[in-house]
Order: sequence, then structure tokens, then C-alpha cells
Amino acid sequence: MKIVIAGGGRVGGALAARLVADGHTVTVIDRDRERCDRLVEETGVATIAGDVSDTRALERAGLRDADVVAGLLPRDADNLAFAMLVRSVSSARVMVRMSDANFREAYRLAGVRDVVAEADLLVTKFTAILDFPQLGGSLPLASGEVVLFDLPITLHARIAGRTVAQLRGDPDYPGDCVIAGIVAPGGNFQLPTDGSLLRAGHTLVAVSRRDRLGDALAFLGAKPADEDAIAQKPVRDALRNVDFLAPLSDEEIGELARGITLVRKGAGDVLFREGDPGEEFFVVLSGEIALVGKEGAAVQTVGAGGIFGEIALLTGDARSTGARASKSSELLSIGREAFSRVMMSNPTIALEMSRILGQRLARATQSLKETRPSRGLFRR
Repeated sequence: MKIVIAGGGRVGGALAARLVADGHTVTVIDRDRERCDRLVEETGVATIAGDVSDTRALERAGLRDADVVAGLLPRDADNLAFAMLVRSVSSARVMVRMSDANFREAYRLAGVRDVVAEADLLVTKFTAILDFPQLGGSLPLASGEVVLFDLPITLHARIAGRTVAQLRGDPDYPGDCVIAGIVAPGGNFQLPTDGSLLRAGHTLVAVSRRDRLGDALAFLGAKPADEDAIAQKPVRDALRNVDFLAPLSDEEIGELARGITLVRKGAGDVLFREGDPGEEFFVVLSGEIALVGKEGAAVQTVGAGGIFGEIALLTGDARSTGARASKSSELLSIGREAFSRVMMSNPTIALEMSRILGQRLARATQSLKETRPSRGLFRR
């Protein structure tokens, strides 16, 4: 889009830099020539050194062809005059920054629909932080009536290990709360589907009415009734019993434990299917998991204390078997990001873990030749 910004101060300059980085064509008008030169040097944005009330400066900025015009001058009176001038010569969408709420009606009468009220934003932001300190961040929408927020998913959260569909199907789920996205620790944003898994260590992005935000957070941040069953010590003990994690220190085991997800599956529930990407491996805390072949027949069972899925995680291969719960089961899911973070933090430990895993892979390959020539049982 072609965007013209009136005012190259801190707000206008920051907005211009972001828009240019996003690939938009941006021109900034500011009467301070030194400020214009600095913006050109720092951001590469086009600038016009002139007064926003001067029609010649507006013509040079290409106002008539602009898609969006933003008034970001310090004084509301100047932004209002600029907006009225723009509307007289251009059909561009007009946005303004409002410092004084007394100008709201004047902007409305001038036909400016997009008014960003700084005071309203700050008040809503601060009160949200004070009322709901567990929030990772928030953004008021619709004059503060709606709040977009993010919430870190902890290991003990009731929603950890559940899919979006399971969450929405819960009778206690607040119906006016909408899940908008999931952010992985590395910053990767995922638009949710019914099958999206909510993992510990990830961040949930959601939208709720401001007056129902407390209910939404009470549900999304709640701990399960049987929290003792997944206390940190049992989780660490289960990780410590995995052979290739043995070289890790207590601190590194603790770091890994903070990035895993507890998964509960009922008898017959599917964890993954043959051909799925191998993005995680599992440690069975209780119950029993069947690894199944193409015809759906179990080729191996994994009980409490067992692990599966680690080779596919490391090699990047697709799953060569499926996995389903034979009984009601609890598992720890260790994803690629959490595992890689621990591996990369200590090169010496990573080499030892790689050696152990190499031996495991060699044994799996030998077992493949002896028992199942066509496929590798442990490439799951």
C-alpha cells in the first residue's frame, strides 16, 4: 500500500520503519529537515520536509494517490486540521492519533473513523495488567470492550496436552473466548485447528470480552485436580530413566521438564499415524501404547517407563508406524524445540547423547535386518 504519514516523531518514525520493513511504500511529512534526514538514513523511508498544511508538500508526498494517511502530530488540533484537508482532496483512509478525548466528537464530525486514543489504550492496558498479572500481554480492542491476550501454557495447566477441539468441547469452556493462535517458544505462530495440541512451554493467544476475561483466565490457567500426579519430581524421575538423557545434569533435566507436555489418552485414542512428521517423542508414565502397522495390527507395545518416537524426532523421517493407546495412559511429550534447546546448550553433553543415540540406532538397524526387512520398527 501507499501510505503517507504526517509527523516523523518517535511514533511516526517507528510506524514508518515498521511499514517499510513490511514492504509498503511510505512517505513521511515533517517540518523538521534534520528529522527527515535522520529518518531517511535510519529507515530508508521517503520524506518531505515541509508543513502538513501546505498543499504543495501534500502534492509532493503523493497524497491524492495514497491508500492510507496517518496523522501522528503531537497536537490534536493539528491532526484534525490535517485530516480535514486530506478528506477534501483525497479518498484515502484517514487514521489519527488522539491525545485529548475532548476531540473525539470533532474527529467524528470530520469523518475520521479510525481514531487511536492513547489514553484509552494506556488505561485499559494498565488495568488489565493489575487485574490479571498472569497475562503475558494484552491489547484492548473495540474501545476496550474486547481484549486480545496471550497466556503462557505451564506444565501443570489443565489445558496442557489437550487439543483445541477437546478444549472447546469442555462444558466449562467460556463460549465467548476465542482461541486465535498458538506461539511456539521460538516465536513460530500457528493458526489453530481442531487438532492443534496445546503444549506446555507454548503461548496461547486468545480474545475475550473484557468483562469475561476473568472467567476465561480461570479456565485456561486452571491446574488439574490431580496435580500431585504430575508433580515436578515424578516428571524429572521419568526423564532421568531415559538412557540417552542420563548425561544431563539435574539443572538440565529441570530445564527439559519445563518444556514438556503431559498428554492423557483414553483406550483407543490415536497419538499419531504412519507418515505423520516426527516432531516429538514420548515417555509413558502409565498405561500402555500400541505401535501399529499399515493394517492397524500392533507390532509392539510400550508400557510404563518405556519411550517411543525418538528416532523419527532425531532423523527428521516421517513416522513408520502409528501409535494408539491400548489402555488409558499418561505420557510425557518432548518436542523438537525443547529437546534441541537442551542439546545445544551443552556441546559436551550433546556429543555423549548423540553417541548413545547412535548406538540405539545401530541396534535398531540390526533388529530391522533380523526381524522386519521391509521397514524399521524403531523409525517411528
